[in-house]
Amino acid sequence: MSYGSGSLTIAARRSGPRTVLDRVRYDGISRCSRAFAHGNAALVVLSQLGPGVVRGDSITTEGHVHADAHLVVTSQSATRLMGGPRIASARAHWRLEDRAVLELIGEPLVASTDARYETTTTIELGPHALVLVSEIAAVPTSARVRLRTSVRTADRELLYDAFDAAAAAPHVVGTFALVGADAESSAALVDALDAAAFPELRIGIGRLAAGAFVRILGQDIWLVRTALGALRAAAWAALAAAQSATCARSQIEMQRHARGTWTDDVAGRKSELAIDERRRNPAVNVEAER
Repeated sequence: MSYGSGSLTIAARRSGPRTVLDRVRYDGISRCSRAFAHGNAALVVLSQLGPGVVRGDSITTEGHVHADAHLVVTSQSATRLMGGPRIASARAHWRLEDRAVLELIGEPLVASTDARYETTTTIELGPHALVLVSEIAAVPTSARVRLRTSVRTADRELLYDAFDAAAAAPHVVGTFALVGADAESSAALVDALDAAAFPELRIGIGRLAAGAFVRILGQDIWLVRTALGALRAAAWAALAAAQSATCARSQIEMQRHARGTWTDDVAGRKSELAIDERRRNPAVNVEAER
């Protein structure tokens, strides 16, 4: 069985209230579906020709999410990582503009005993952009499967996660990260994720400088998958609540400022009227001084 290569270039933009695909191009063994409506977001399903990842397959992805757009990327099914003399690899680079949202929701990676696979995902965030990463790996001890994710802004790195999935064997490993939130939203996010924890799983939750990170260990791949789905739902609900609270506070501050400005204007107008009165009637001014 020969090895192959594939590439995907994809871009999404905002069109009215919805997100649409601006560009999709794939070749080799890479495939991408049309865009499906997912609320106001656009959802695409990626796949790969063949029985799985074999003998040095190499996949590259370049993605661009324009300002205010929301793109959800998932897989058609679980990905089989098969063995071979060469290391298979996948590299993805995403760029998010202002207020863009990207969700990378992976289906399980299921490795054979002699699998060799490395994946690297790098994401560049613009101002107020958000990225959610969710992935699962079931890897035996003898396999070598290394997963790396880096999220950064123009001036600093917000997340760097690199781990050997075989080190967790025989456990299934789940990873969740949401990056790009402000400090207040990050705190609310961690509280919500902690409340959604599953007692059957070992779950570690950490707060990032701009978001939250979760690692899950479990015996059952579908239980881990279900937990990741619950964490995603809890995360978006927490962020929505935090944003609503922030908007409410902003409106209160604007009202206070408007009232304060109106009071200052009234006081200033009264002072101007008094000065005008003194100028028109100097006798009043002299009497007042006496």
